[in-house]
Amino acid sequence: MNPFTTPDRIFISKTPQDMRAGIQRLASIVTTDFGVDPMDGSLFVFVSRDCAKIKMLRFDVNGWCLYYVRLCEGAFKWQHSLNAETFLLTIERRQLLWLLEGLEIMQVKAAKPVTARTLL
Repeated sequence: MNPFTTPDRIFISKTPQDMRAGIQRLASIVTTDFGVDPMDGSLFVFVSRDCAKIKMLRFDVNGWCLYYVRLCEGAFKWQHSLNAETFLLTIERRQLLWLLEGLEIMQVKAAKPVTARTLL
């Protein structure tokens, strides 16, 4: 298992999560509430109600990885959407890094990611 490989996709839950939940409970939420296979190589991000803690779940090759981030002061810049039609939001790797650095996931001044794959 290599926890440092880039996941295929990154999903963040729009609803607050109980941080007492472990691997089995979080994988069950991914399956039942989100309708996604938790073993498909994606990274699933869950934020606590007070936005001071984050858990990230991923299945990589032959085992589960559960990451736990807890702030000493302040809170992550995240707004829960309790009335959301969809429970998940797909984000990019750099947006996750911004969130973990204490920034908003939507950076207006950030350069847009390059999507073209041709050389000039």
